[in-house]
Amino acid sequence: MSVCKSRAVEVLLSFSLLTILSGCKPAEAPVMPPPVVNLQVVNPAPVPQVVELTAQVEGSREVEVRARVTGILLAQSYQEGAAVKAGDLLFKIDPAPYEVALSLAKAQLLQEKARFEQASAEAVRQAALLKANAASAKEAADSKSTAAAAEAARDVAAAKVRAAELDLSYCEVRAPIAGFTGRLNRSEGSLVSPGTESLLTTVVQRDQVWVRFGLSEQQFARLFQGDAAAATQAAVEVLLPDGSAYPAAGKVNFVAAQVESRLGTVQMRAEFANPKAVLLPGQYVRVRVRGRILPAAFVIPSATLMQSTQGRFVWLADDKNLAVMAPVVVDEITGPTAVILSGLKAGDRLVTDNLQKVRPGAPVVPRPAVVTPSAK
Repeated sequence: MSVCKSRAVEVLLSFSLLTILSGCKPAEAPVMPPPVVNLQVVNPAPVPQVVELTAQVEGSREVEVRARVTGILLAQSYQEGAAVKAGDLLFKIDPAPYEVALSLAKAQLLQEKARFEQASAEAVRQAALLKANAASAKEAADSKSTAAAAEAARDVAAAKVRAAELDLSYCEVRAPIAGFTGRLNRSEGSLVSPGTESLLTTVVQRDQVWVRFGLSEQQFARLFQGDAAAATQAAVEVLLPDGSAYPAAGKVNFVAAQVESRLGTVQMRAEFANPKAVLLPGQYVRVRVRGRILPAAFVIPSATLMQSTQGRFVWLADDKNLAVMAPVVVDEITGPTAVILSGLKAGDRLVTDNLQKVRPGAPVVPRPAVVTPSAK
């Protein structure tokens, strides 16, 4: 092989090697375009502190109707769940034993009255004889003591008559208040007696109801700064099971003076008018309690909150449309909104979407900004 031919082969091989090496060179990474984002201009506004929690409805008056004497339950005079008036007859207990007891007490009273009259007359007679020196002082004193004892026995007999009359009156069990009757606990023919098994039914007033709930120590401090007097002025709203708001507003009529140690809550109660019996005693509902008003806070979508090792933050766009990480202090998060105490200022442009694509100092492409009110 000639030298010229050998050089030609070397040149060809070198060119092929360069071509292969150039094909192995890594391609440059494509540059990602800046994310297109929505911006929300935020402004401070007065924001009421609000807590939503579970509560239970109670009748404003719930009275247990109990047997106060022992006997056979003869009759039930009401329909379960029906409205009754105060004094309406509900049950009748067999009165026969108590009628006999009353007759005996009255007979004993007549007997003691006769003895007292006799002893009183004797005491008067002995006193007259003593003045005439026809009887001794001891005889006069004894007759006076006998008359006093007879008077006491008469009073005891009279008290027994009143007790017997009272027991007989308890044989008719009447409604202590106006309201709606509950379930029958003892059927006709049952032997009833005072004590733990004496409950016959209940009567509940439903035209006015109480709603009882408890705030945690942190919630009570946030809403009312621990001031029980301020808590009595709180606005309370009931949310019905379908999510709608009960039309009447509640008035707080009780705030506990101490924290319930077992639950760690401050118990509260609000009163609601309930003319149509929409709220039923025993029912569980949601209540929304409004406390003090933050004079200048920011309400933002809770979805815009991000989390880092340093805490929560949001993305803002500066005047050059560059992303800025802004640490914030959150007061509360309620569903789709969050209340921010600090970290924002009026006119800030909050990034509300494409948050995972935003990087600090990187440009963003804003859509037209939307100004929304900050009040809840």
